[in-house]
Amino acid sequence: MTKNRCPNCGEKVESNCLTCPKCFAEIPRSQSRPQEYVINEESERRSSKIPTVALLLSIIPPFIGLLGLGLIYLHPRDRKGYWFLIIGLLLFLCFLALFFTMLESGFFSAVLLFVGAVIVLLIYISAAIAALLEAVFGSVFKVLRF
Repeated sequence: MTKNRCPNCGEKVESNCLTCPKCFAEIPRSQSRPQEYVINEESERRSSKIPTVALLLSIIPPFIGLLGLGLIYLHPRDRKGYWFLIIGLLLFLCFLALFFTMLESGFFSAVLLFVGAVIVLLIYISAAIAALLEAVFGSVFKVLRF
């Protein structure tokens, strides 16, 4: 069975769909569809990205502050991966700043900075887990069943 691509976002849609399930744009229904939107299942399998690489890009780089590389690998035109990358870098740099400031400060301020660093680290870890789930399963909501 052939599938179409949404002319707006590029999402795969069934040939009998009237609108895109992702962006709700109208899919052209004319018989003379542009060739770039019609894809065979066999050609889709050949051009698909390797999910193991996306998984590795979602697990290893967060240790140095790079979130969302798995999403960028799978969908380079989608903004979600780039947002994960920007937010992850900001959180990681904030954590490092708090940690190194904590090492050079007095006891009371070190305790306060430690609490702040733990909070930022927990937010960063949850963002890393969300980026991993987004790359592997396609959506965090699919895993959590919302």
